[in-house]
Amino acid sequence: MTRAKITRKDGFECAPLGYKVEVFPLGSVVSGKVAEWALADKAASAMFDPREENKVTGPDETKAKTKSRKPRKQKG
Repeated sequence: MTRAKITRKDGFECAPLGYKVEVFPLGSVVSGKVAEWALADKAASAMFDPREENKVTGPDETKAKTKSRKPRKQKG
């Protein structure tokens, strides 16, 4: 979930429910779609929460299997 802190001095206005405009004052912390909208309008700065970040690990290193060679046929 996205979190952001409002940095615009006159606050941030939006209608998260679609019918009622809400004003978020300077310094308030918002989350979800309101945070995404505020970040898109450059009215907020993103907040980092390390608990919500997922660690990305690559695949385990494994030794490749060796290919066995077929014996060559002798001419003669």
